[in-house]
Amino acid sequence: MKQNSVRAIGIEDESRKDSNLFYISQVDGLKEILNNDFDEWSNFDSWESISVQQWIFSRALEVYRGKKIDIKCDCCEQTNLLPSYYMNIKNEKCFGKKSVHMIQKIIDEIALAKVRRESDGTYSA
Repeated sequence: MKQNSVRAIGIEDESRKDSNLFYISQVDGLKEILNNDFDEWSNFDSWESISVQQWIFSRALEVYRGKKIDIKCDCCEQTNLLPSYYMNIKNEKCFGKKSVHMIQKIIDEIALAKVRRESDGTYSA
């Protein structure tokens, strides 16, 4: 997986030509989940909507398998595309950035699970 494989873009931002474009507004229930407090929305396993979990997990798998995706929010005119914007994710209001954070979190879990499977459980990575 490359560094900028998944990114959030605002209303006025253009999608990259080599990436798949997804719209937050087309995922029923995602905004409602991400509108909760950080402790609630950042706990993926506690989400009550299986379909929203599946949507996030599917995007994570796409990125893990080498595809690029852009997540277009409808709450920002433009997004700050610097990698440092994840440092203050607890205070973030943008649904696109929150979605990207969750996708990256799931990608990390997929990679960790792969390492554990390959090590046959004899040691923790």
